[in-house]
Amino acid sequence: MQWFFPMLLMALTCVAGAQSVVAAGSLEEAEFAYDRGEYTKAARLFSPLAEQGVAAAQFYLGLMHDRGRGVRQDYQTAVVWFRKAAAQGYPGSQSNLGLIYERGRGVRKDLVRALMWYHVAGALLDGDEGKAALKRRDFLISKMTAAQIEQAQEMARRCQQSQFQECD
Repeated sequence: MQWFFPMLLMALTCVAGAQSVVAAGSLEEAEFAYDRGEYTKAARLFSPLAEQGVAAAQFYLGLMHDRGRGVRQDYQTAVVWFRKAAAQGYPGSQSNLGLIYERGRGVRKDLVRALMWYHVAGALLDGDEGKAALKRRDFLISKMTAAQIEQAQEMARRCQQSQFQECD
Protein backbone atom coordinates (compact mmCIF):
# COMPACT_ATOMS: atom_id res chain seq x y z
CA MET A 1 0.00 0.00 0.00
CA GLN A 2 2.95 2.33 0.67
CA TRP A 3 3.91 2.27 -2.99
CA PHE A 4 0.35 2.87 -4.28
CA PHE A 5 0.16 6.65 -3.79
CA PRO A 6 3.62 7.45 -5.16
CA MET A 7 2.87 5.24 -8.20
CA LEU A 8 -0.51 6.91 -8.66
CA LEU A 9 1.11 10.33 -8.48
CA MET A 10 3.74 9.28 -11.02
CA ALA A 11 1.07 7.89 -13.37
CA LEU A 12 -0.99 11.07 -13.14
CA THR A 13 2.12 13.17 -13.80
CA CYS A 14 2.91 11.09 -16.89
CA VAL A 15 -0.65 11.45 -18.18
CA ALA A 16 -0.57 15.23 -17.64
CA GLY A 17 2.81 15.43 -19.38
CA ALA A 18 1.52 13.34 -22.27
CA GLN A 19 -1.50 15.62 -22.60
CA SER A 20 0.81 18.64 -22.79
CA VAL A 21 2.85 16.98 -25.52
CA VAL A 22 -0.34 16.03 -27.37
CA ALA A 23 -1.67 19.59 -26.98
CA ALA A 24 1.61 21.02 -28.28
CA GLY A 25 1.57 18.63 -31.24
CA SER A 26 -2.07 19.39 -31.94
CA LEU A 27 -1.42 23.14 -31.73
CA GLU A 28 1.41 22.81 -34.22
CA GLU A 29 -0.80 20.71 -36.51
CA ALA A 30 -3.63 23.25 -36.23
CA GLU A 31 -1.31 26.17 -36.99
CA PHE A 32 0.09 24.27 -39.97
CA ALA A 33 -3.46 23.63 -41.27
CA TYR A 34 -4.28 27.33 -40.81
CA ASP A 35 -1.13 28.39 -42.66
CA ARG A 36 -2.04 26.05 -45.56
CA GLY A 37 -5.50 27.62 -45.76
CA GLU A 38 -7.25 24.50 -44.44
CA TYR A 39 -9.43 26.60 -42.17
CA THR A 40 -12.17 24.07 -41.44
CA LYS A 41 -9.59 21.52 -40.32
CA ALA A 42 -7.74 24.19 -38.34
CA ALA A 43 -10.96 25.22 -36.55
CA ARG A 44 -11.67 21.59 -35.67
CA LEU A 45 -8.14 21.22 -34.23
CA PHE A 46 -8.05 24.57 -32.43
CA SER A 47 -11.47 24.23 -30.76
CA PRO A 48 -10.64 21.62 -28.09
CA LEU A 49 -7.33 23.35 -27.35
CA ALA A 50 -9.07 26.69 -26.95
CA GLU A 51 -11.62 25.10 -24.61
CA GLN A 52 -8.69 23.75 -22.56
CA GLY A 53 -7.36 27.30 -22.21
CA VAL A 54 -4.52 27.32 -24.76
CA ALA A 55 -4.10 31.03 -25.50
CA ALA A 56 -2.68 30.57 -29.01
CA ALA A 57 -5.66 28.40 -29.98
CA GLN A 58 -8.04 30.99 -28.50
CA PHE A 59 -6.32 33.69 -30.54
CA TYR A 60 -6.59 31.71 -33.77
CA LEU A 61 -10.26 30.91 -33.17
CA GLY A 62 -10.87 34.61 -32.53
CA LEU A 63 -9.10 35.45 -35.78
CA MET A 64 -11.05 32.83 -37.69
CA HIS A 65 -14.40 34.07 -36.37
CA ASP A 66 -13.37 37.67 -37.05
CA ARG A 67 -12.53 36.88 -40.67
CA GLY A 68 -14.98 34.06 -41.33
CA ARG A 69 -12.27 31.51 -42.13
CA GLY A 70 -13.37 27.91 -41.61
CA VAL A 71 -16.21 29.08 -39.37
CA ARG A 72 -19.16 31.42 -39.67
CA GLN A 73 -18.04 35.04 -39.36
CA ASP A 74 -19.18 36.14 -35.93
CA TYR A 75 -17.61 39.20 -34.34
CA GLN A 76 -19.10 38.53 -30.92
CA THR A 77 -17.59 35.05 -30.82
CA ALA A 78 -14.29 36.51 -31.99
CA VAL A 79 -14.39 38.95 -29.06
CA VAL A 80 -14.99 36.09 -26.60
CA TRP A 81 -11.93 34.17 -27.83
CA PHE A 82 -9.73 37.25 -28.07
CA ARG A 83 -10.65 38.24 -24.51
CA LYS A 84 -9.78 34.78 -23.17
CA ALA A 85 -6.36 34.85 -24.85
CA ALA A 86 -5.77 38.49 -23.89
CA ALA A 87 -6.45 37.65 -20.24
CA GLN A 88 -3.51 35.23 -20.48
CA GLY A 89 -1.26 37.98 -21.80
CA TYR A 90 -1.41 36.94 -25.47
CA PRO A 91 -0.48 40.21 -27.23
CA GLY A 92 -1.88 39.32 -30.67
CA SER A 93 -5.33 39.05 -29.12
CA GLN A 94 -4.82 42.29 -27.25
CA SER A 95 -4.00 44.12 -30.48
CA ASN A 96 -7.00 42.57 -32.22
CA LEU A 97 -9.23 43.71 -29.37
CA GLY A 98 -7.96 47.23 -29.99
CA LEU A 99 -9.06 46.97 -33.61
CA ILE A 100 -12.41 45.46 -32.64
CA TYR A 101 -13.18 48.28 -30.21
CA GLU A 102 -11.89 50.89 -32.66
CA ARG A 103 -14.24 49.65 -35.37
CA GLY A 104 -17.12 48.52 -33.17
CA ARG A 105 -17.23 44.94 -34.46
CA GLY A 106 -19.24 42.76 -32.10
CA VAL A 107 -19.00 45.42 -29.40
CA ARG A 108 -19.98 49.04 -28.98
CA LYS A 109 -17.36 51.26 -30.60
CA ASP A 110 -15.11 52.52 -27.79
CA LEU A 111 -11.99 54.47 -28.73
CA VAL A 112 -10.80 54.71 -25.13
CA ARG A 113 -10.90 50.94 -24.72
CA ALA A 114 -9.30 50.50 -28.16
CA LEU A 115 -6.45 52.80 -27.15
CA MET A 116 -6.04 50.89 -23.89
CA TRP A 117 -5.65 47.59 -25.76
CA TYR A 118 -3.17 49.13 -28.24
CA HIS A 119 -1.10 50.42 -25.29
CA VAL A 120 -1.10 46.98 -23.66
CA ALA A 121 -0.28 45.12 -26.90
CA GLY A 122 2.34 47.66 -27.98
CA ALA A 123 4.25 47.07 -24.76
CA LEU A 124 4.43 43.31 -25.45
CA LEU A 125 4.67 42.97 -29.22
CA ASP A 126 7.84 43.47 -31.15
CA GLY A 127 8.70 43.60 -34.83
CA ASP A 128 6.06 44.49 -37.39
CA GLU A 129 3.17 43.54 -35.11
CA GLY A 130 4.43 45.87 -32.40
CA LYS A 131 4.91 48.68 -34.91
CA ALA A 132 1.36 48.14 -36.22
CA ALA A 133 -0.13 48.33 -32.70
CA LEU A 134 1.82 51.49 -31.94
CA LYS A 135 0.81 53.01 -35.28
CA ARG A 136 -2.88 52.33 -34.51
CA ARG A 137 -2.33 53.75 -31.02
CA ASP A 138 -0.79 56.94 -32.41
CA PHE A 139 -3.57 57.30 -34.97
CA LEU A 140 -6.21 57.07 -32.23
CA ILE A 141 -4.35 59.53 -30.02
CA SER A 142 -4.55 62.09 -32.83
CA LYS A 143 -8.36 61.78 -32.77
CA MET A 144 -8.92 61.86 -29.01
CA THR A 145 -9.10 64.42 -26.24
CA ALA A 146 -6.47 64.63 -23.51
CA ALA A 147 -9.01 63.29 -20.99
CA GLN A 148 -9.76 60.26 -23.16
CA ILE A 149 -6.06 59.54 -23.62
CA GLU A 150 -5.42 59.82 -19.90
CA GLN A 151 -8.34 57.48 -19.17
CA ALA A 152 -7.02 54.91 -21.65
CA GLN A 153 -3.52 55.11 -20.17
CA GLU A 154 -4.88 54.57 -16.67
CA MET A 155 -6.92 51.59 -17.89
CA ALA A 156 -3.79 50.15 -19.54
CA ARG A 157 -1.80 50.54 -16.31
CA ARG A 158 -4.52 48.79 -14.31
CA CYS A 159 -4.73 46.02 -16.91
CA GLN A 160 -0.97 45.43 -16.88
CA GLN A 161 -0.63 45.63 -13.09
CA SER A 162 -3.43 43.11 -12.62
CA GLN A 163 -1.72 40.64 -14.97
CA PHE A 164 -4.51 41.25 -17.55
CA GLN A 165 -7.34 40.40 -15.16
CA GLU A 166 -8.80 43.94 -14.85
CA CYS A 167 -8.92 45.05 -18.47
CA ASP A 168 -12.64 45.44 -19.06
